[in-house]
Amino acid sequence: MADGGGTGWRRSLLTGITTLTAASTLAFAAVPAHAATVSPSPSPAAGEQVDDAPVASAEPSPEASVASPEPSSTATSSPRPTPTSSPTGTAKPDPQPAPKPDPDPDPDPKPSGTTDPAPDREPAAAPPADPAPLPAPEATPYDPDAPASSGVPAPDPIGRVTFDDVSGVLGDPTYSEFAAAIAWMGRAGIDGGTLTEAGRAFAPELDVTRGEFAAFLYRLAGSPATVVPRGSPFADAGRRDTEHAAEIAWLAAQGVVVGERDGVRRLFRPDDALTRGDMARMLYRFAGAPVARKADAAPYADVAGGSQMDDAVAWLAAEVAEFGWEGPDGLEYRPEETLTRGAAAAVLFLAHRAGVGFAAWDAPLRLVDPTVVAVAVDSALNLRTGPSLAADVAGQRADGETLATTGAVTRSGWVEVRVDGRLLWVSPDYLEVEATAGATAGATAGEGAGTTRPALASSYRNGMIPASALCGLSWNPGLLLACGAAADLERLDAAFEATFGLHIPVGGAYRDYAGQVAATARYGGMAAVPGTSNHGWGEAIDLSEPGMPGGWDGEAYAWLIATAPAFGWTLPGWARPDGAKPEPWHLEHVG
Repeated sequence: MADGGGTGWRRSLLTGITTLTAASTLAFAAVPAHAATVSPSPSPAAGEQVDDAPVASAEPSPEASVASPEPSSTATSSPRPTPTSSPTGTAKPDPQPAPKPDPDPDPDPKPSGTTDPAPDREPAAAPPADPAPLPAPEATPYDPDAPASSGVPAPDPIGRVTFDDVSGVLGDPTYSEFAAAIAWMGRAGIDGGTLTEAGRAFAPELDVTRGEFAAFLYRLAGSPATVVPRGSPFADAGRRDTEHAAEIAWLAAQGVVVGERDGVRRLFRPDDALTRGDMARMLYRFAGAPVARKADAAPYADVAGGSQMDDAVAWLAAEVAEFGWEGPDGLEYRPEETLTRGAAAAVLFLAHRAGVGFAAWDAPLRLVDPTVVAVAVDSALNLRTGPSLAADVAGQRADGETLATTGAVTRSGWVEVRVDGRLLWVSPDYLEVEATAGATAGATAGEGAGTTRPALASSYRNGMIPASALCGLSWNPGLLLACGAAADLERLDAAFEATFGLHIPVGGAYRDYAGQVAATARYGGMAAVPGTSNHGWGEAIDLSEPGMPGGWDGEAYAWLIATAPAFGWTLPGWARPDGAKPEPWHLEHVG
């Protein structure tokens, strides 16, 4: 692909030309002289306290709540240092609002003598475990800031590529005004495009999706993760839903994306077209939500001054470029408009040229790997309607009871949990990672029982888990799995047996380290490197083709592969017929 005109499109667009087609939707207005040359405002280093960092919390305070030393529970992840008035005149609501809890009934009165932990207290010590004949994992305090021990390997970086459907030469059938930016995307490994019969395509005219832009930002950060959360905090952005699940989960853990609440679910909508508002907010938070150098007046006539959007677009205009159209009342940003892939490439290229890079920040809300925790408290733990001691008490849980976290954690450490179809908040000080009686990560408390992978990983090495920490299958007790995985497989098997009159033909399950070494010796590269196999976590099974009616081509197998995801099991993409290593017999537990 030719880069021709590396600065021509930029020069013409930055002088205010707005004759691009509606599909491009990137119009640039005149840019301050420093826009593409100065570095962004200083961003905080990881873990550093920022005086001007946003202080808004993730949840709205109950109407009856009173002032509290805890962070305000407003429903915004606004990057303003102080609460501001609601935006007016914007074209559509913030597509990534922070959670808004459903209306709660009158709270149960708080019994006297109960524990209401403050978020700044040290976690309570775990109660002593009952003696056991075999070693068992010990419960550990829940730490929302700890790396996800249940993580899986992060996506590999993309190598340098060139695109065959983009040219910078005027008159060429594949000419694009964004050719230089798209060429940079390929050279920098930001996007690998799609292989077609005609070569490698970037498809600059297509709308960029929210999931694609999340992947762009992850790679712009240098693909920094070594592991990413195994589970997704978003109900629609798991590994079965989008190829960008890992990148989205990493950005959520940094507070760059928070999605939106839909009842008791949190959604990211990875396949929706990215709007200009989405782009500004995501890039702004990606840069650490720095304080923008801007005039007192809002730079855009259609963005309310002091709003969340104003913070993002003011920073974008000051540090990258003023993107917009001249309207009857002045410059318009048009946050509702969508971006094409070519336009998104141009934005990121200008941001890169301006020195914008990833910077960790004290995000009001982060979304980490959902897991199951146990209550460890002398009396009872209060469940509150918001992340504040001022929020109403909506219920309690006694010592030893389990809670399913959603993955949402506020800046001050409050943890969102799902209880009886409601989303409530608890302090993490009296929570522990359940080691022997939890449920699978992300599952509702009470569904299934057994050891969670985070607890297993904190106590054992892959392939070195004792039988006492695993569970056998009811129809084949000699095959062991992590107990949460076994519980989900039992539910899947019940449905399979009701449909076909026999149990799922499982030929292999947990594989100890010696077994993994033997598998490598026997199957070579077809087997995982010993010590890394999901069999070694008790999170994978191998099916037996002779026991499957019709084999891999039969109705029973087709039903199983189609139904398994609803029960927390799946055939990984790499194991599918068109995957990198087809293994139709290999299913993995994803919770």
